[in-house]
Amino acid sequence: MKKKIPLGIRKILDEVSSKAKELISIELNKGIIITLKDRDLESDYFFCILGINPHNAGKITYQIEYKPYNEETLSVKKINATLLGMKSELENWLKLLEESNKESLLFEDQITQKYYDDLEPKFEILDNDAYIKPYSIEQQKQILLYLDKASEFINNSELKNKTEIEEINYLIVETKETISNSTKKQVVEKIRKIVAKTFKISLQIGEKLLVDFAAELTKKMITGN
Repeated sequence: MKKKIPLGIRKILDEVSSKAKELISIELNKGIIITLKDRDLESDYFFCILGINPHNAGKITYQIEYKPYNEETLSVKKINATLLGMKSELENWLKLLEESNKESLLFEDQITQKYYDDLEPKFEILDNDAYIKPYSIEQQKQILLYLDKASEFINNSELKNKTEIEEINYLIVETKETISNSTKKQVVEKIRKIVAKTFKISLQIGEKLLVDFAAELTKKMITGN
């Protein structure tokens, strides 16, 4: 895959996006050099290098478009840029992406956020390839089994928080459906979010899911033992 992208572009992508690997996914489509997309399934943010323009006075420029291009609009920006210009545009887009993923007092659930933050040490991933590789097939099977048990336990409880339970079930289904094309880090972060939301509706059930995660998965998945 990497040899289908000009080396100059690849070097820029490696340098600029190395700190944001968990936020983006890569797509290679016919007729387009490369597309970076926000990993959030509800987002339509993207950065696309469409192609190479004909040489002009010995200078090579590239067709790029991305969304958003500043904090004031969600519109698409389409320009021609040199490698140096492309780097600047990409840095700008990634900065906007990082800012957009930060906690928002208007749109985020502060209670769930608190549990999510507190759970961070429990979901630490030690694998060096956590940001770039998926879990093995056997590990994915173990995760799916854990998620099935978690779903069954939550749905069989006598909790009356139907809206929150529906949100958790949605996250579980989403995690199961995307596990095969998600990195280890992404999978663990989704499970962490599931457990955090569960703590909000029930301390006992949240603790149950956390203990089960630690007992059944931690040694095999996170520490690599």
